[in-house]
Amino acid sequence: MEKNYYILDGKEVEEKEITLSHLKRGFFYGDGVFETLRAKGSRIFMWDEHIKRLKKGAGVCGMIFRSESMKKIKVEIERHLKREGLEDAYIRVNLWRKNPDSFDPSGEKKTHLLVVIRRSNPYPEMSYREGIRCIVSKNFFKNERSPLVYIKSLNYLENIVARMEAKKNHFDDAILLNTAGYLASATVSNIFFVKDSIVCTPSIDCGVLPGTTRGLVLEICKKNRIRLKEGRFTLKDLKGADEVFLTNTLMGVLPVREIKGIFKGRKFTLSNFFREEIEKKIID
Repeated sequence: MEKNYYILDGKEVEEKEITLSHLKRGFFYGDGVFETLRAKGSRIFMWDEHIKRLKKGAGVCGMIFRSESMKKIKVEIERHLKREGLEDAYIRVNLWRKNPDSFDPSGEKKTHLLVVIRRSNPYPEMSYREGIRCIVSKNFFKNERSPLVYIKSLNYLENIVARMEAKKNHFDDAILLNTAGYLASATVSNIFFVKDSIVCTPSIDCGVLPGTTRGLVLEICKKNRIRLKEGRFTLKDLKGADEVFLTNTLMGVLPVREIKGIFKGRKFTLSNFFREEIEKKIID
């Protein structure tokens, strides 16, 4: 089993040193935010963008965020990556409120910060070659009117159960609509589709987390003069699409070969192009 490494409140610790007294607020109420990052060698990919989003999430939750502390944490992570020689690493940064035990935090803004580092476990290469299969969730919807849908909170229960729903039906993932019936995302990723030579993706106001890899795809489109459209799309818009793919930090760009009853396709031309371009950026 791969060993995990932990930095708690700026100090590297063993797992057994992390106790319920540290974790209780996040464990009992999910009262916190997180970011997931990748690193190649000692280079952390898109650190500034992830930490900016973490800061925004902390602000929405009314928690203290210290930028100076994050600079020190970055140095500690880089030192650890060099020491352990992790060529491809997974990093998760968790920020949650310290106290109190009661439901109402009563103005408490102090936080714990936990960094988890381990060797990255990449998605199976077969998933990139063949594409994954998805269903449209019938039970879970993104609430585009809630400010929490735009941050990464410690409560991912809806996403988890939606993924379980897909697995129960022998699919890999679930596509989520928002409460207005527009396309939003998959359980842990942004969604794109290609139709009439236009790369399309739901706009942020559809209840979409502003993903860092999503942002890279938009940037690559503009740089390469690939036609791009952000907007409000329905499931009908997916019918007749040439390609569908998902994006997030760990998967990069993952093609979809089927959305049950909506889409089937094995053309991965642009998804492969975006994947290669993003991998270049991670390695550079």
